[in-house]
Amino acid sequence: MNTGQTMLTLLAMMMLTLLSVRMNSSVLQTQETMQNSKFGLAAISLATSIIENANKLSFDEITIDSSITNTNALTSINNLGVDGVEHSNKPAEFNDFDDYNNFQYDERKLASAYYHISCKVSYVIPTTPDVDSNSPTFNKKLTVSVSSISMQDTVKISTIFSYWYFR
Repeated sequence: MNTGQTMLTLLAMMMLTLLSVRMNSSVLQTQETMQNSKFGLAAISLATSIIENANKLSFDEITIDSSITNTNALTSINNLGVDGVEHSNKPAEFNDFDDYNNFQYDERKLASAYYHISCKVSYVIPTTPDVDSNSPTFNKKLTVSVSSISMQDTVKISTIFSYWYFR
């Protein structure tokens, strides 16, 4: 082989190596994106499940057995969460929406990853739902956060539950 052919062969080998490295990188990025999507979908499902369960409950402890027309009768901001009837890590015992305040647990039953779920309930005003109210209102917001060391970001989903009364 002469020098020109050797150079062409080396150049062709270098190009083939670069192409192979680029393809492997692309495949790895695609697999990472697919994994993140899979973990994200599982996190969304976990958060949605909690929201659906919370929305089945009474608005407040006082509204379980009676109707109210004044926010003064509602649970105070400092007392949102479980009361003497429920246990803080047993959502099956929860009987009103704000029992989910400060509820958290680790989901370890899914094969894909371990997830940490935490909840926060606050009173809000409908015109500013991203700002917690300083006093009870007829609107409560539940924010569910789901994180995992397997995910790049934390999934946060919120819902607002309103109490309606008719005069």
